[in-house]
Amino acid sequence: MVFVKTANDIVNDLNFIIRSGVGALREGMKKARKFDPNNPFPNYDEKNEYFNGANNICQFSLWQLGLSDLSERYYTILLSEIREYEAKSTTNFNKGMVYANLGVSQVDQGKIDEGFANILKAHMEDEPYHKTDPSRSIFNLRLYSQFEDGVEGREGIKDYILKHSQLYQKEESKTIDKAFLSGLISSLDTDSHILFISVVEKIRRNLAILADKDNRFTRLQIFLCLQDLCLAIENALKTKNSLSGTLKPLLDILFSDTSMRNRLWKPLFDNNYVFTSSDASNIESNLKTIFSIGDNKARRLLICCLIRNFSAHNLDVGNDYIFEKIKDDTIFDNIISSILFLHDLKCI
Repeated sequence: MVFVKTANDIVNDLNFIIRSGVGALREGMKKARKFDPNNPFPNYDEKNEYFNGANNICQFSLWQLGLSDLSERYYTILLSEIREYEAKSTTNFNKGMVYANLGVSQVDQGKIDEGFANILKAHMEDEPYHKTDPSRSIFNLRLYSQFEDGVEGREGIKDYILKHSQLYQKEESKTIDKAFLSGLISSLDTDSHILFISVVEKIRRNLAILADKDNRFTRLQIFLCLQDLCLAIENALKTKNSLSGTLKPLLDILFSDTSMRNRLWKPLFDNNYVFTSSDASNIESNLKTIFSIGDNKARRLLICCLIRNFSAHNLDVGNDYIFEKIKDDTIFDNIISSILFLHDLKCI
């Protein structure tokens, strides 16, 4: 019974914190001016005045103790309150801070899709400020950058990417550091940025789950994530170069005879593109053929095309050879090498 009482105390204390937060929020909204994104308040901090009281209640309790799951509940309830008040009062508030805190609390729990979506919403809400002052973007705030850069006791996503850049560094005889990665990531359009970082984090988490116990559901998640990573490359190529099309036609344009880029590898890539077939019965033999190609540039980009094409048409995750190459990081490392290579040549 002592545990039931303890649990009840926890629930009652949490409800008290939430009630206090909702009360502070309602008072703040009553006094707040309407936010017009086309004519934002001149002082950045003014946009948060209605929310500061409610935010502080969480920041000095649940958030300070690292209770991300309870912080998520808190900010979800506050966001609902804001939405309801806006609808009833035909007003509008800047919700950048609430989306940011909600998203960060979700990512901290491994809720990657929900978390990064809310981080993107925060970025969109604050566009009136960061379009003239990039330092105001959530991507440049420590609140978010902790995930990319890491904090004491937790590896950042950039650290993870650096580990998997060793193949590229070896094959191209060059050094990649965090500054290079930061330049790559900051050069991406917002959609490609958020997709790239979130997908890499999902791959990292799912590979850890697969290492604990191999299972078909997690295999599928990893395969879909690898496809999404290839699509992130495709999207970045299109956006950066104002092009349309899929990965192969994009590479044909960017590495044409008149492109002035290094294309010694391109004929070999073209001759072996047939091995990126989406036929499930051939994927193992096709991948083995691609791995046998001596030119690292042709090989890595063919792997991207193979994963993109196969995953778009098949859900067969039973091939153990393919997943050995996923578990030992061979496929992931080659995809990361493709991104680094294309950035080096200013394609993304």
